[in-house]
Order: sequence, then C-alpha cells, then structure tokens
Amino acid sequence: MLDRLNNILDAYQADGAVGSCLAVSLPGSAPVVVPNGFADRERGTPVSADHLFKIGSCTKTFVAATLMMLAEDGLVDLDEPVKRWFPDLPRGDEILVRHLVNHRSGLPEFEFDVPMTADRTWTPGQLIELAFSVRSQADPGRTVAYSNTGYVLAGMLIEMVTQDSLGGHVRKRILEPLGLANTWSPATESFPDERLVRGYYYRPLPSTQGDSRPLEAGGEMWRMEGVLPFSDELQDATRLFPFSAAYACGDMVSTSADMVMFLNALFGGRLVSPKFLQEMIGNRAPTSFPGTRMEETGAGLFLSRYAGRSVFGHQGSIPGYVTVMQHDPTSGVTAALTSNVGSGNRFHFYASGLHEVFDQALATALQDVKTQA
Repeated sequence: MLDRLNNILDAYQADGAVGSCLAVSLPGSAPVVVPNGFADRERGTPVSADHLFKIGSCTKTFVAATLMMLAEDGLVDLDEPVKRWFPDLPRGDEILVRHLVNHRSGLPEFEFDVPMTADRTWTPGQLIELAFSVRSQADPGRTVAYSNTGYVLAGMLIEMVTQDSLGGHVRKRILEPLGLANTWSPATESFPDERLVRGYYYRPLPSTQGDSRPLEAGGEMWRMEGVLPFSDELQDATRLFPFSAAYACGDMVSTSADMVMFLNALFGGRLVSPKFLQEMIGNRAPTSFPGTRMEETGAGLFLSRYAGRSVFGHQGSIPGYVTVMQHDPTSGVTAALTSNVGSGNRFHFYASGLHEVFDQALATALQDVKTQA
C-alpha cells in the first residue's frame, strides 16, 4: 500500500503540486504517513512527516467537538439561545448554541471581505463587527449557509464558559488526552513556526479565469487587491492570512497523522458519547460548495463522497493551503491529505485537484481492507 500511495502523490506533484503529506489508517492500525514534494520550493526542502500545514476549516471539527464535550458535561445547553453570552448580538434570542456550529445561524459572513493585512491582529469581536458591516443577516434556524462567523462566536463562547483561551482549552480537552503533539491553534497560542511549510497561491489573470465572476462561477474567493499581483506562476502566500483572522473557524496547524488520529478518536467514542457524535453527524441538510465534495452538513462534520463512499470529515482552504480529512464508518478507514498549494478560484487544480488524489488514496486503502478480509 505504501508504494501505491507514494505513486499517487508522485503523480500529484508531477501535475503541479508543490508539497503534500498523506496519512491513512486501517482499522486497528497506526497511520501510514506518506510525505511528498517540497516544504520550501525555493530552498528545495523536502516535506517530512512532522512538517506543519495550515488546515483551514478542518479547525471547525476540533472546535465543534470541544463544544459538544462542554455540552455533555452540562456546561452548555445546545438548545439555549446565545443571547445569554452575547446580549448585544442581533437576533441572539433566536440563534441557538447548536446553530453556531451547524451553519444554520443566519449570521452574515466575513471571510470574503477580510483585508489581507498580514501584520494585523484581529480580535474575535472585530471579526463579528466586520461580518455585520459587509453582509446582511438571515433568519436563524432556517437556511443552511456556511458560516465562519458562527464559529467565531462558538470560540468566544467556549472561552467565556471555560475562562481559558480557545487554543488552551482545545489542547486540554483533545490534543493532550489524545497525544496529538503536532497540532496548535496559533491565534491563541504559540507554535513552532519553523516547522510550517511554505504556502503557494495561484492568482490567474482575469482574462484567463474571469476573477470578476462570482465565487459560484469560479471567481476569486479572497481579497488580494494590492497584496498579490495576477500571475501565471505560484506565489508565496505563507503570511497573507493572519491567524487571528481565522481564529475558531480556521487557524489551526497540524500534520496529517494527527488529523487521522483525531478523527479515529472522535468516531471511536473517545471524545464524545454516541449521543453527541450524532449531534455532529445527524440532522444533516443538503448543501453545495464550489470545488468541494461536501454534500450534507452536520455540526463540524460534513458528509462527502470520495472513492464512491459516503464519508464524514471536513475540508480546509486558506490562501496557499488545502486540506481534506475523512473517516469511512463502513470500513473504518480514515485518511487526511495536506497540500501547500491553493487558489482563490475554487475550480482550479490548485484549489480542488487534491480531491481526485484523495479518491485514489482512499480507494487504495479500501482495497487493502478488502484484501485483509
């Protein structure tokens, strides 16, 4: 299996990827880790198993799991309106705690309007203010709409309840008990920056990709005016999106192996009871996001289709990085793939090319499970 996985990642790099790292675990086995390509293209530094990648929105699964653990301990009621913690939040009496993490809050979105000011430090409150200044609020509890704003509030709520930083509490609740020694939340804790791979961003010319088009039609996702020029070449984007602007919705850095071990623990009942795992994967609603495989949303977990299977996990995208982590409940196979290329055009290879790679990797692991059976 290792040889076949290496061949898959070799082909991914030959198609244009810079660096990647894949981890796959079969039921009852430790993850097989396959690093490939370059952590730093200019210096020729190869990716190693302990290099860190920005995992973007895969952060949301850690945050949602932490919230569920607090609910299981009776410290948070998922059915309670968030007005208790955010008395000035518009319609806070209608937004329930669970709405913050299941994308039904109706809160306005801020991600597409964050200025790429690398040296700016954002507070969570400033992100909420930005959201309300650029978008309109929808009816809570009705329409499903991807909400980074909801997760910012979830992170703030966790901090209020625990009197701890978000990163510190995720560490106490999840990372330390599971022995995940290669995962950090840089918005609220320090991390070994020297282990972070460089991230590379593709910003094609408008004449070739139509960046004036809306996101749903392949337009650019993030605001890059005055930050990165249009170019047919990959550009270093490692420092563009400040960790503080990602916070609870996407600030974490990790390794593919840690992500696999996290999902195995979550679905293996080591973090939450079946009742609260069902809260994360049940009561799903159909959804669609450009350039992804996510089909139905739960709370911190999406149902997606890879290798012909319905799997649970998340995808993360942040300038210069794309990540996928998934668990197949039927076979027990778990896999995570990190990559240090990305693009604001969600349909371009640099943004969505890893999905086919993940298809092949998961199919390879499923074949090994079938052979062992």
